[in-house]
Amino acid sequence: MKLAEISVPLPLYRIDSDVTYHTERKPTVFERMVLRLCDPGLHLPDKQSLSLLGVFREQLGAGDVRELLESCVSELSALGALPKRYALDTLEAPLTELELTADGLQFLRSDSLPVRSRTIKISHHYDPIGDEIKPVKKDGGLQSQSSMSRITVADNCLRPQNPLPQVARAIAQETYDWNNPATVIDRIVPVVQPAGWVERRLEVSCNEDGVLSASAPRDAALQRWLEQAQSELAWEILLADALTSDPNALLPIIDSSILRDARTARPIAATNGGAARARLCIVAQGVAAADATIPTIVLSSEVSAAELVANGKQPTVYTLLVPTPAGMMTGFRSLSLPQVSGASAQADVAGNLRLYWAGQPRLCSLTVTLNDQAATALWAKLRRELECTCEHSDDPRIAFMPLAWLDVDALSETVWPWLATRAEQPLNDLMALVEPATQAIGLWRPGRKDWKPAWEGSLAKAIDESLRHTPNQLEPEEVVSLLTQVAQMLSADKAVPLQAALLRHAAPIRVLESLAKLRSALPSTTEIPEELLTVELRQVWLEHALERKELKMYGPHAIQQPVQVIEKAVQDVYRSIGEQALKAAGNSQMDVRTLTPRALDAVRTWRKAAESFHGLKISLPLWDALNEAVESWSLLAQEKLAPVEIGHRIAVLDTSALMEHPGLLQGLNSSDILVVPLRVLSELDGLKSSEDEARAVKARAAIRQLDASASRIRHETDYAALLPAEWDARQPDHAILSTALFFRLNDVLFVSNDINLRTKAQSLGLNTQDSKSYAPSHLVPAAAGAPSIHSRKQDKRKNQRK
Repeated sequence: MKLAEISVPLPLYRIDSDVTYHTERKPTVFERMVLRLCDPGLHLPDKQSLSLLGVFREQLGAGDVRELLESCVSELSALGALPKRYALDTLEAPLTELELTADGLQFLRSDSLPVRSRTIKISHHYDPIGDEIKPVKKDGGLQSQSSMSRITVADNCLRPQNPLPQVARAIAQETYDWNNPATVIDRIVPVVQPAGWVERRLEVSCNEDGVLSASAPRDAALQRWLEQAQSELAWEILLADALTSDPNALLPIIDSSILRDARTARPIAATNGGAARARLCIVAQGVAAADATIPTIVLSSEVSAAELVANGKQPTVYTLLVPTPAGMMTGFRSLSLPQVSGASAQADVAGNLRLYWAGQPRLCSLTVTLNDQAATALWAKLRRELECTCEHSDDPRIAFMPLAWLDVDALSETVWPWLATRAEQPLNDLMALVEPATQAIGLWRPGRKDWKPAWEGSLAKAIDESLRHTPNQLEPEEVVSLLTQVAQMLSADKAVPLQAALLRHAAPIRVLESLAKLRSALPSTTEIPEELLTVELRQVWLEHALERKELKMYGPHAIQQPVQVIEKAVQDVYRSIGEQALKAAGNSQMDVRTLTPRALDAVRTWRKAAESFHGLKISLPLWDALNEAVESWSLLAQEKLAPVEIGHRIAVLDTSALMEHPGLLQGLNSSDILVVPLRVLSELDGLKSSEDEARAVKARAAIRQLDASASRIRHETDYAALLPAEWDARQPDHAILSTALFFRLNDVLFVSNDINLRTKAQSLGLNTQDSKSYAPSHLVPAAAGAPSIHSRKQDKRKNQRK
């Protein structure tokens, strides 16, 4: 099992070397002659009496060469070719006293002289793991030295003690401006100093028996070093820092057999980068939660009961402290529930395990992540303990803790029992708990809304139960507040029936303002119970209706329809009869022009509204006054119009109808009272002597028909005063219509074959038919070939000419 791929900081070094070197050149003519003259092996006669200056002057014939010789001897002395004890003023000393040194003899044999030595500083980076040495670039290329304390042990083991061979090898392989074939390195003085560190990746594994192994598959140099290094050195340099903890950490000792139940293991200091985002985290005391934004439970030995603690930096985030369950697994560190539904819990155990490296026991500090089977078993035990600890708490933030791990279908198992024990109290007290409870649910199921259906179902049952313990006669303001809360907390399908039930606990409402507030808190379709609508409210509505003010009913409710019927009746009375006519009726006066069909319909509507008024079971002087005025007007109308013929219809016959159907009066409905206006008789009398013989025949036939049915026919004069003021009462058609208007307290049918006249009758509110529609089916109209009798004006003009 792979424990971890750890990053090990290993030291790098900087080697600063002082390199002393020189180059060689050919001697000048003077230098070569001086070297030969001072060669101990040179045999010259009288050598003891010869000097350098003398040889050049006398033997070689050179002129004044003292200055050149002094410079030459000085340079050779500086190069070590001549003993330095000779001064430049000894040019006249015998040659036997100016013998070459060993270096001088070498210069003579090689026929070369060195340039004066120089010393330069050369810097290298040295990696002790790969035994690699590289020149320092101009930018330095140094690693950070801020963490050198981490690699003290490695420094002691890997610092090069004698880097001279490595530096010499590097200089020989590198290119420098000063290093050419003529360069001779005299000496190298290296100085080693730390240059920082470099992270090297190392894989550490452990089998179920606790045997450790390490490899560097992606670092060939480190892998070679591991294979060659002593096991103890490798432990100290590479593994000890990662696998052991601070002695002051007080980690528990865990049996290494736990590795058999492990999915992964890693050093305590290493992070679990592959952990999925959790919906709940349970940690041991002193262990920080991986994510401060998710619900966290801390198993603490310092509390005896569940206790909620707010986060100082995030006031809306809480941590729940619960007593550590008895028999808790040694070294328990954390357990988290992944957000993915159906995924297993992830549990970590941390402590010191006895493992083996190169056959030697080592106490290693590891965090072990249990496999699914072991984690599930641990979670099952821990879950039972947590549920028992919190289920009886009055604080919903504690009692609802199981919501963090319950499936949606099981949420009611926690929510309903808690609400049920608190539903046996008035609704006001229950509603005070709802907001803290919903906040508690959001605490344990942050960012999720899947709990709402279960919560609303349980809350609806709790409200229904609480209403049984809620007193009646609640003030309207209190009821409005409760209605609003119910609507805000529940969906409409659950809130509406509960709101209707809550209305039964309200006190009767006496002012419109209270009713308006109550309506605003209810759905528009919810009916307000009739028992809440007091006599005071009914009187206000009736007064507004009778005074034709805006009517605010705030329905639906049982009083709305009757009051609206009364409102319409009042409007019809004032619109169709008029306020002036009602006042005149009070003085027993009437303008017959107000006797319109609409006015009579308004009286009928008023009398139907009176039934609604009596159903309200209230008395109101304003109603009595208006009712008296309407009835007074109706009595005067009856005096001006024909009386009501109960059970009969009044059929008013026009001239055209009688002429088109000579037998119209035969076999008619016995319940119809036939009325023939006197103006019709006059027209028939004029038409019987018409020049148009066919028309005269029809007129005489109609007259005979009237005579034969005289016992059933009622004749009535015209009533021009009943016509609209803008109509010409002198027109025969209008006069005939005025007779029909005289009977409008009854069910009136105006029978005419004159289409225009029927239209006028309809405009006055009269029912109309032509003779064909009114006549019995066995009657046959006048011959089709006979001319129609529709133009009274034409015949009238002919009669006037006669």
